[in-house]
Amino acid sequence: MGTTARTAVTALHRGRAVDPGRVLAGPLLGVGLSWLEPDDALDLTSDGVEHALYVTGGSGLAGSDGADVPLAEGTAVTLPLGGRLTLTAGPDGLEYFHAVLAVPRGAS
Repeated sequence: MGTTARTAVTALHRGRAVDPGRVLAGPLLGVGLSWLEPDDALDLTSDGVEHALYVTGGSGLAGSDGADVPLAEGTAVTLPLGGRLTLTAGPDGLEYFHAVLAVPRGAS
């Protein structure tokens, strides 16, 4: 009795990020649907956070430690603590769902 619902419904569109801390108490710091223009690149590092990505459209490459892995719709990529990754969009661009997760202090 007396509890307040903290449910939120948010439409995700390209470039729109959401702060899940408004309704969730877990380690999720941010979520959003992102877009890279054709041939654009984005460098990600996991310093104090981890990343999870799910490709929703287009194509590209995920590069780390000199190796490139092709990305296509339906591909998931995780970047654990201390990792580095470069996303490079293909000729049609790259759309992906991106979640950023907090890492508890002392985790390694």
